[in-house]
Amino acid sequence: MKRFLTPVFFSLLLISMVHSIFGVELVLVSSNGRPLAGAHVTVVGLPGSWIADGQGLVDLDPTPDLPVVLIVARADGVALKPMTLVEWAEEPPQTLVIGAIGGTVEVVSAVISDLELPPAAVATILGREELDQRVPTSLSDVMATVPGAGRGGEGRSVVPSLRGLPKHRTLILLDDGRVVTERRAGASATFLDPDTLGEIEVIRGPGSVAYGSDAFGGIIRARSRMPSPYPDGIGVRYALEGAQGMPGWGAAADVEMPLAGGGFLLGAHVRDYSDYSSPEGEVFDTRWETWGIRAGWQRVIGRGVLRMSWRSDRARDVGKPSPESKTKRRFYPLEDSDRLNLAFEQPLSGDWKRLSVSVAWDRYQLVLNKDDLDPGSQPTERAQSDTRANDMEMRLEVERSLGSSRLVLGANITSRYGLESLNTGFEAGPDGQLQEIFSEKAIKDAENQDYGLFAALHGSLGPVRLSGGLRLDLVRTSNSGGYFGDHSTSDEAVSGYVGAGIELVDNLELTLQLARGFRDPLLSDRYYRGETGRGFITGNPGLDPETANQFDLALRYRSGTWNVGGSAYLYRIRDMVERYKIDDDYFFRNRGEGEIRGIELEAARSLSDSLSLHLGAWWLDGEVRDDGSPVDDIPAPGVSLVLRDSKPEGLRWMIRGAAFARHDDPGPSEQIIPGYAVLDGAIGWAFSEKIQLQLLGRNLFDRTYLGSADEDAVLAPGRSFTLTLRGRL
Repeated sequence: MKRFLTPVFFSLLLISMVHSIFGVELVLVSSNGRPLAGAHVTVVGLPGSWIADGQGLVDLDPTPDLPVVLIVARADGVALKPMTLVEWAEEPPQTLVIGAIGGTVEVVSAVISDLELPPAAVATILGREELDQRVPTSLSDVMATVPGAGRGGEGRSVVPSLRGLPKHRTLILLDDGRVVTERRAGASATFLDPDTLGEIEVIRGPGSVAYGSDAFGGIIRARSRMPSPYPDGIGVRYALEGAQGMPGWGAAADVEMPLAGGGFLLGAHVRDYSDYSSPEGEVFDTRWETWGIRAGWQRVIGRGVLRMSWRSDRARDVGKPSPESKTKRRFYPLEDSDRLNLAFEQPLSGDWKRLSVSVAWDRYQLVLNKDDLDPGSQPTERAQSDTRANDMEMRLEVERSLGSSRLVLGANITSRYGLESLNTGFEAGPDGQLQEIFSEKAIKDAENQDYGLFAALHGSLGPVRLSGGLRLDLVRTSNSGGYFGDHSTSDEAVSGYVGAGIELVDNLELTLQLARGFRDPLLSDRYYRGETGRGFITGNPGLDPETANQFDLALRYRSGTWNVGGSAYLYRIRDMVERYKIDDDYFFRNRGEGEIRGIELEAARSLSDSLSLHLGAWWLDGEVRDDGSPVDDIPAPGVSLVLRDSKPEGLRWMIRGAAFARHDDPGPSEQIIPGYAVLDGAIGWAFSEKIQLQLLGRNLFDRTYLGSADEDAVLAPGRSFTLTLRGRL
């Protein structure tokens, strides 16, 4: 496939240089009349994006054919309400007033304003208003009814995944930086409180060209709430919550104000939840606590927008429940994340259309405790793993016109450095207090660097829309000291995709896509030896990278009120990194080829200005091709429905239901799960923008079901209620 992608990409480059068209000017303003400086504009069905200057002026060059649907996002990336244009103004520039998105935008072909995605990807944007209504406590909660989404593990530390691909095969981004953890189950962003976010984007489909490793199944990107570059004085946002069934409370607040020619935001949040109850009683070791502070600043500089943000997030005593939790407790007493993000974007003149530069840095620490408990629930023995590391990511993108086509060029460097992991053993002394009996460095100092160059080209040949992307990576890892001693690896990888789309009839488009990606194993997959949440594990320095050949077919229909889409995919992963078990210990190996295939159907309809309907259905299957054995982490087939009325004032409500078929083909570390259905509902009243009250009920029929297919799964929460009070002052 490598030999196939390169000549196809350069053939697309030649085809794209045939035509040239003139542009049209738009001025984008928010509902309060402020210019949307630095806003991103994407046209549904067309590749690439445009950036507005400091006064909200954007030049759509080349000009798309009417009618068009525009997806507009603010400078911080938060999506605004889609707008349909049926004619251009006689006298340019044309002023467009763009309102807040509120709920969800679904079934939009590969449209995220500043993510370079292949054409058959499926993007779902969950707006702030919907997050307020659903009151999620984790990323996994957010994706509960997204077709093809799955979850692994138990409790607060559950790992979200897309299209049956967890274990660092689904990429999680927080702002412009990766969320990376050395947990073998994958990144969960346990420390992240969704109440601090402006929106969450869920992209299903391969993203390896723009983002390299970790994006086989798709991308989950969380965007921190940011201030406007043009704040209207001082504003305060607040939120309070209390819950029973999943007993706990939470509070969040942020203040926005002018500062140094731009807008500044300072916020804080806390949540503290106790052990929840299932329909059969309390589930031990499901408590958790999170808190943190954050700051953000945006300012217009010349024609561009400069953005800076800082987050310090903390998670404490996060339980990892299992059926044995009352005698063998597993929990994370500490998970800390400190993140700095800098970004600058601006439109360019002439053929070059935009420039984007970003730098992200993260300091991360995770501690795991495994306690053996006496009858009084006091620890008699403890095994502890303390892992910490730093991450850096730098990214550059430029975009230009080539006739009627668009070319994106980019480079990024991703590095994890200073990784160290300490294993410590404790026993209770005569006084009952734990005393250290041994310690060892599992990893003394390990690091990896990924140097990537990529290009993506989008054009057309007659009625056929063509897309292609190519990426070259150099990945190096090194380990010094620790259990395995000195080791290093160096790999070169080629990723790419080619895609074609055609409009079969009015508003009905078919897209076919072929993609190739790679994933380098975690540093701890190669170099760690010690305790994990499941047991004792030994890495393998000889692991090879995984490669994926991915085939996607997408069919989409759009009308004035309906968005309907269907996706079919076949993914094959070679040299699949597998965790396997011998007696009570775990090890790693490369194993042949894994295959995942699936179908996803979804539909969204606006029933009125405030009432919307969302439907979804999915089916997935996965196996190891060598012997036909099932693989872990494949979600059970299911259907979902969300009906929402989100009036700006007065009565507001939501009904959300999902039904899952029996999971009767478990993977090697899973169990059979009977089918089940759940129903959630919310009702509230918006007195004004200052005061909004809501009562949310989850699992209203108090159904008994397991939280996941994991072999150590516990019962999911039973009926619970959350009361929230929020507003803006």
